[in-house]
Amino acid sequence: MSESRPSYTIALIGNPNCGKTSLFNQLTGARQRTGNMAGVTVTSRQGQREWEGVDFNFVDLPGIYSLANSRVEETVARDYLNETPPDLILNVVDANNLARNFALTTQLMEQGLPVVIALNMLDELEKQGHTVDLDELSRGLAKPVIGSDGRSNSHIPALLNLLLANVDRQSEVLEITYEPHLEEAVVSLEAIGLERWQALRWLESAGEGVTLHNHEQARISNQALKLLASRHDESPAEMVAEGRYGYIHGLLHKSSSEHQDQSAADHWLDRIALNRWLGMPVFVMLLWLMFEATFTLGSYPADWIDTAVSWVGGQVGEWMPESLLKDLLVEGLIAGVGGVLVFLPNVVLLFFFIALLEQSGYMARAAFLMDNLMSKIGLHGKAFVPLVMGFGCNVPAIMSARTIEEPRARLITILINPFMSCSARLPVYVLLAGIFFAESAGTVLFAMYMLGIIVAFSVAAILARTIPAQHDETFIMELPPWRFPSSRSMLLHVWDKAGDFLHKIGGVILVGSILIWLLQSFPRQGVPWLEQLGHFVAPVFSPMGFGWQETVALLSGFIAKEVIAASLVVVYHTDMNDMAGLQSAMGENLAPASGLALMVFTLLYMPCLATIATIRRETGSWRWAGTSIMMGLILAWFGSWLVYNLASIWM
Repeated sequence: MSESRPSYTIALIGNPNCGKTSLFNQLTGARQRTGNMAGVTVTSRQGQREWEGVDFNFVDLPGIYSLANSRVEETVARDYLNETPPDLILNVVDANNLARNFALTTQLMEQGLPVVIALNMLDELEKQGHTVDLDELSRGLAKPVIGSDGRSNSHIPALLNLLLANVDRQSEVLEITYEPHLEEAVVSLEAIGLERWQALRWLESAGEGVTLHNHEQARISNQALKLLASRHDESPAEMVAEGRYGYIHGLLHKSSSEHQDQSAADHWLDRIALNRWLGMPVFVMLLWLMFEATFTLGSYPADWIDTAVSWVGGQVGEWMPESLLKDLLVEGLIAGVGGVLVFLPNVVLLFFFIALLEQSGYMARAAFLMDNLMSKIGLHGKAFVPLVMGFGCNVPAIMSARTIEEPRARLITILINPFMSCSARLPVYVLLAGIFFAESAGTVLFAMYMLGIIVAFSVAAILARTIPAQHDETFIMELPPWRFPSSRSMLLHVWDKAGDFLHKIGGVILVGSILIWLLQSFPRQGVPWLEQLGHFVAPVFSPMGFGWQETVALLSGFIAKEVIAASLVVVYHTDMNDMAGLQSAMGENLAPASGLALMVFTLLYMPCLATIATIRRETGSWRWAGTSIMMGLILAWFGSWLVYNLASIWM
């Protein structure tokens, strides 16, 4: 770099995965170096480029969503902009997620920083049939806007010329008009010496990122926060976000075909799905319809599979001579595996409806709707997705909690996830609901899932008051457009989930069925080992009216919840390939109150071994895995005991 040439520093900033680093590589080529930002271990990269007799020093800042949060990356970017402001900021924006990306852009503009905007990945947007009017967008923002592509160098000369033309220009401050009470709070903070952008940032981050210099500033600032809290249910961060997104959507309505094309039907659906009073009842109603349809529609193909399993068991029984091998095949493998295979249609339907909600765009709106409630109990809006994933399998659901940066919220999400009824519990629910509550089985199924949600949220509220918070995190979610899900995508999703269920049937359920049959069949003379074990442990479960058969089934569920249904099939001495016979035997042995208590115990007690191992790995401690086990066992025993006693009075 020549000392005689002018030199300017350009900072690249943008959301994660917006193509910022690819653009940085194109601008700097091989002339770059990697190092840590001052005082932290967050990596930054710097590179040089000479253009038209000017030396540009490019700094690639960490990918962030906001300047108001306290994550290390956001703190680093904020401190860099405040303490060593660059000559110009190149804000890289993903053209496919304009609203979410412009949330950061508006913060930069409100601070009065000099900004040039590069709209990246325009080619992907155009493939979807949408366009962006760059000139109209530039006029609306009062900032230079240029298209870019991280996979092609053809736009680099035009981008460098634009940077050169704007490097010495004065930058205007963006002023968004916010809700009147929020504006009053901003004015009160400006009166004590804060700039407008500092007042907004202090309010939306509850004091993070802006230093107050004296006691009077702290007193008035905290007073403004308390006054806002007394006037509004929403937090200041939500009020600021609402104002910014209102500005952004107005801007994009003029410049983006994707926003212009939003139909009246989309607006109507959003008014219902996101309504403060209607949104939650609609969400609960959709869940009820999902579980009602899962049971009702699934019962028809389940009967066909049951008939097929009975026929196979009968053919094998007639063809083979009396022997231990015949007993193993008919009473162990066919009965155990077939007893779970019967519930495949219910599992497929459940995943179908969840995929329908996700791909239609409704699930993102449900997460947005739930954020306010979840924040009040110590959770984060991002926890909604891992919790919904828990309806499928708790293992990947717990792993997906990695997206939550705030440690307390992430830990709470992990610990309560096992209370979300995974698909492994569904066969047990369907079996018991069909036996004891045939006329209202879908509603009982819905009640089990709702009970899991209520318990999870209650435990989260308790944990939030015992585990100290470290920092808050703003929830930013791009609401996708409403769409009809692709039939191919739906089929692939359901096929994948059905494959996972069948894989479990061929693995853990197969092995579990053989093990249960062996313990049930030996010794050949006298009381079988399994029954001895059941009678030994049964006193622990007798307050709920469980027999030794249910006790053994619950013990087998410690390995995997799928094995519970298979165990019930094996331990009851009925025509083992006849599900109707099993239902009749269980109906005679258990009272309806005990059947309901058994469902509650299955819902709440300790996670399966795979989930426990995942909790240990994700939290880095057996302490939290042990906490999950003990918490589940205690809640399951007292919860099922309470349900049994209450149900015994009413039934």
